[in-house]
Amino acid sequence: MNSRQLLQNIADDENEIVNAFCDMLRIKAVGPENGGPGEAERGEFLRSLATRLGFDDIELHESEDSRVPSGRRPNIVIRIKGTTDVDLWVVTHMDVVPEGDLDAWTNPPFEPKVANGRVYARGAEDNGQGLIASMFGLAALVKAGITPECNACLAFVSDEEYGNTHGIDVLLKKGLFKNEDLIVVPDHGYPDGASMAVVEKSVAWIRVVVIGRQTHGSTPDCGINAFEVSARYLAECMDRLRAKFSKSDDLFDPPQSTFVPSKCESNGFNINTVPGRQEFACDFRVLPEYDLDEIMSEMRAVADEHEEASGAKIELSFIDKSVSAGGTPPDAEVVVRLKRAIMLSGGFEPKPVGIGGATFANPFRRAGLNAVVWSTIPGTGHNADEYAEISGLMFDTKVFALMFAGKNIDDR
Repeated sequence: MNSRQLLQNIADDENEIVNAFCDMLRIKAVGPENGGPGEAERGEFLRSLATRLGFDDIELHESEDSRVPSGRRPNIVIRIKGTTDVDLWVVTHMDVVPEGDLDAWTNPPFEPKVANGRVYARGAEDNGQGLIASMFGLAALVKAGITPECNACLAFVSDEEYGNTHGIDVLLKKGLFKNEDLIVVPDHGYPDGASMAVVEKSVAWIRVVVIGRQTHGSTPDCGINAFEVSARYLAECMDRLRAKFSKSDDLFDPPQSTFVPSKCESNGFNINTVPGRQEFACDFRVLPEYDLDEIMSEMRAVADEHEEASGAKIELSFIDKSVSAGGTPPDAEVVVRLKRAIMLSGGFEPKPVGIGGATFANPFRRAGLNAVVWSTIPGTGHNADEYAEISGLMFDTKVFALMFAGKNIDDR
C-alpha cells in the first residue's frame, strides 16, 4: 500500500473517528482536586475501544488514589511490534480541567456538539484530539495489515493537569521507557501544524499570603489593610521581575519570560471590613537560562521592603516548580520521523520552536529521552466553548499513521 491509499482509508473513516471522539468526551474525567471522579470510566471506555479496533497488547498500570470513587487512577499502554527494535511512542492524557463557569458555555461542556466543522466539549483540544488521533492513526495500520517500522506504542495517562503523580511519573518509575525511545507528545500545537515544540520554559506557580490586621471599614487606621498592601506589592513586584528578567529568545512564543498574577482568593464576604488577610497566586513561565530560585529571591526582596513600609507580613511559597529540562535537538530522530510524516501528509516542513509549557515532554527530557510536542489545534484548551477542528483531528490521525508506518509504506 502507498501513503496516498492509507490517507484515503483514514479519510473514509472520518464518521467513525468523530463518533468515537464524541463518545469519549461525554465521560467526565476531571481530577479529584476539583471534586471530579478521575479517569477510571474514561479508561474503561478506551480499553474497550482499543479491543474493538483490533489491538490485543493492552496494558493497565494503575496508581492508588483514595480521593476517587474507584480508588485507582488508570494508565493505559498499547503496543504493536514493528520491524525494528526502536520504540516510538505517542503519549497523551485522559484527564481534563473542570468546566469552569457554566454560564460561559454555549452548550453543556460534557455533551459534545458537532457544528461548523468542529467538536465542542471540555477536553476536545486538551487532550482528546491527540489521544483519538494517535489511536486511530495506529488502528489504520492494523486495519490495512501494515506492520509499523518501529515498535508502535501508545500511552494514555492520568493526572497530567495536576502534576503527573498518578500518571506519567508512574510509567517512568516502572521503567517503561528507554533512553533510545522516541517520544511524541501531542499536547500543544498551532492551528496550521507548522511548528514542533522542542524545548519548554521553566514554570513556577507561586502563592503569596499577605497578613495585616483586620478592623472596621470606618476606622482603617486601626488596622493594616492586607488587600491594599497586596495591590501595592503585586504591582511593584511584577514591574521589578519584568525589568530584571527581560531577555528574549526568538525560539519561543512569546519570546520573553512571562510573569502573570492569575488567582485571587476571597478575603471575606462583607464590604465594611478592612481585610486582615489576602492570598493570591502567580503563574510564571521563564526562559530556561533563568533560575527560579533567583526569581523567588527577587520577590522576597520586594516583600521585605513592603513589610517594612506597611507593617504587614508577606509569605511566599512555591505551589509548583518545574525547571526546564533543556531541549530536544532539532535533528533528533523523533523530530526527523515526525517531520517526514507531516511533509508527506501536508506538504510543508514544520519548524522547531520553544513554548511556555508545561507538557509532560519535560519529564521525559529530564529522564534523558528526546521528546517533541506537536499537534494541529486552535488554542482553545481550558476555555469555555473549547473545541477541536475536525480537519485538525483528521490531519493529526494521518500524520501519526504515516509516522508509525515509516519506511514500511511507499511514499507515493
